[in-house]
Amino acid sequence: MIVDFSASIVTAGGLRNRIEGLRGLYSELCGPYFDDILSKRGKAFADSACGFLLLDSLLQKHKINRAELAITLEKNGRPRTNRRDLDFSVSHSEGCAMCVLAIGEGANVGIDVQRERPYSLEKMTELARTFMTAAELEKFTAPLSPNHPIPLIGYNRDMDEYIRKSREFYTAWTRRESYTKRIGSDIFDNLKTAKIQSEFYRDGIITACGERYYYSVCAPREAFENLENNELENEEAPENQEEFFEETEEAAEVNE
Repeated sequence: MIVDFSASIVTAGGLRNRIEGLRGLYSELCGPYFDDILSKRGKAFADSACGFLLLDSLLQKHKINRAELAITLEKNGRPRTNRRDLDFSVSHSEGCAMCVLAIGEGANVGIDVQRERPYSLEKMTELARTFMTAAELEKFTAPLSPNHPIPLIGYNRDMDEYIRKSREFYTAWTRRESYTKRIGSDIFDNLKTAKIQSEFYRDGIITACGERYYYSVCAPREAFENLENNELENEEAPENQEEFFEETEEAAEVNE
C-alpha cells in the first residue's frame, strides 16, 4: 500500500479557471463534487480549490486514470471514490492546504492540519480539558522534569515547556480530527471517545510564510501489517513507521 501526501500554501490566483479546466478530465460522475467546490466563494473556495489541485497532482503522480474515477460526497461531506483500493482526504487551515492519497486494498485515510495559534498555556489547558482523555490530560499538565534537557541554546525552561505542550496539544487534536475524517464521523461526537490509540499516524510540522502548521495523517494499523504488498523501495519492514509514507510536504505555492 502507498500513502502519499502533499501540502501547499493557499493562493487565489486563477483557481476557478483551473478547476473548471480540469473538470473535463474526470468522469461525469464527479459532477456534484466539482459543483460543491465551485459553489464556494472567497476563502472557502480557495481552500477547497487548492486541496483539489493537490489531489489532482497526486493522482497524476501515481498514474490514476482520472477519466474513470468517480468521486462522490457522503451526507456528512466525506468524499469517497468508486475504487476500494483508492481513498483520499483533504484538510486546510488558515493558509495551508494538505491532501493525502492511499492506494491499495482496503485504502482508508484521513488528514488534518491546524495552524498554531498564539494561545497561552492557560488557554491550551482550558481547551485540552474539553477533548483530552484523563491520561492525556495528566501528561499534558505535568511539569517538566528538573532534569529535562533544554533543546536549543538560548531557550529557557518556560519556553521549552510551551513548545512541548504546543506539540502535544495540536498533535492530540489533529490525530482526533484525522481519525474522525478517516471513518467519516463528526469530530464533536468523538472528542473523548475516539479510539485514537489503536490507529496508525504520521505527525509533523510545516513552517511556511512565518506560520507553523501541525498535521496528522491517520490510516488503519492493519493496513500496514502485511508488508508483502507494500510498495516500499527497499521491500523490507521499516524500523520506523514514518517510512511507510511517501511524502511531499514542502509548502510550495499553487500558482496559475
